[in-house]
Amino acid sequence: MAFAGGGSSGDWPNMRSFAVQVLVGRWFMVFATILVMSAAGATYMFGLYSAEIKSSLGYDQTTLNLLSFFKDLGSNVGILSGLINEVTPPWVVLSIGAVLNFFGYFMIWLARWVHCLQMAMELLKVITRDRIDTEEEED
Repeated sequence: MAFAGGGSSGDWPNMRSFAVQVLVGRWFMVFATILVMSAAGATYMFGLYSAEIKSSLGYDQTTLNLLSFFKDLGSNVGILSGLINEVTPPWVVLSIGAVLNFFGYFMIWLARWVHCLQMAMELLKVITRDRIDTEEEED
């Protein structure tokens, strides 16, 4: 898209309205939704990493099915985002989606980190017990 006028100050409102149109236009929304979909694609690969979740966190099949149900429930409530988009600007929906996506992945990370922290605490208890037992034998 070319702007005629030779760089006079009268072209500035046209350029600003073009920038506003890009930010609120439909093609920017297409670009933003593709970015969100690429970041949220891990939900479609649940079958690939569910065995790892099951073994590393010690889940049984019932717990894994419950996790899968809530994953599907979260991805199927898209009607709410459409309704919110009808009454608010698009950036509100994208912000809500980004926060919810971060929260979901953060909770997965936190569950794994707490599991590792519990293992470290158990190791620390074993090391401390061995040291106390060794000191008692020396006395």
